[in-house]
Amino acid sequence: MKALVAGLLLVVSLSAAAQTKPAATTPPAVVSAIEGITAKHFQPDTVYAALSEEDQKVLANEPIANWGLAQESGGMTYYNLIVGTRSYQLLITKAPKEEFPKATLLRYADPKSKPEPIARGMLKPKEEKAK
Repeated sequence: MKALVAGLLLVVSLSAAAQTKPAATTPPAVVSAIEGITAKHFQPDTVYAALSEEDQKVLANEPIANWGLAQESGGMTYYNLIVGTRSYQLLITKAPKEEFPKATLLRYADPKSKPEPIARGMLKPKEEKAK
């Protein structure tokens, strides 16, 4: 399992430089899906070229209740969503020296495909509004 996690993190880090768009283009559907799952403010820093309009539609239309419960493995938390043969995984990791955890949204086009990262960013606590 640790080898799978290490390989997954390697894929995410290697593909980041070559397949990115400016963070300003992070679709609201992706941001709201991540914020709904984690109950934290998602501040995107990378949107990958693999993010498609179909992904945006699926993430906008799937209720948060359809995401799996949080699972932990080796200092990482992840959530899964399966829609037909396509599935999504939200990975949350926190390095010991970092103040806030990082969230990476992955897509698996089919059960045998390699994960494709589609968004990444920091999770910060939501600010409470003063009354």
